[in-house]
Amino acid sequence: MATEHKIKKAWYARWWAIVLYVFIGLIILGAIFGGNNPSSSSQNGNQNTGTDITQQPTQTTYSIGDSIKAGDFTWKITKVSTSSQIGEDVYGTFFGEKADGVFVILDVEVSNTGNSAKYLMDSFVKLVDEQNREFSPSTSAAIYLKPDGSALMFEQINPGITKKGKIVYDVPQGLKVANLRISSNLLESNVYNVKLEI
Repeated sequence: MATEHKIKKAWYARWWAIVLYVFIGLIILGAIFGGNNPSSSSQNGNQNTGTDITQQPTQTTYSIGDSIKAGDFTWKITKVSTSSQIGEDVYGTFFGEKADGVFVILDVEVSNTGNSAKYLMDSFVKLVDEQNREFSPSTSAAIYLKPDGSALMFEQINPGITKKGKIVYDVPQGLKVANLRISSNLLESNVYNVKLEI
């Protein structure tokens, strides 16, 4: 009888252990697969969609004459022109540069809105076409701009000062430029959509 009692006691202990394991297993399965019901997935989808919408950057399209804030600098494109060459002819000798394609010349105003002097470079502004090709300034052509000193290349600007100048790009003929990529320094850049008619 004692042996039979021990067997029954051991069987009951195992039975409760099995029930406990099955119960815990059901809880775990419910936690894993419970998020896949339609209401949960629709809620999660709505939450994800809302998050994606808020994380998308808003893009503003600027026009000639609009102010564009980039770091401690505020840029304004005041004029766009083109030329096949930059320089002058002196007694039959041309001093300057001829474009491989066409020179796009931007007249700009840039203000230091920060609290300290900042270095400004023409390479802070690059042209980006519809094919996402990026064009850097042609400093060698800009030095021949008239009047002398109008090229915006490399200089230090104190806070509260506005500098006017020109930036030159040598681009393929017929290029339709839509965007400017303006950097506040050499380490970061943003794309500002500026409608340029060339």
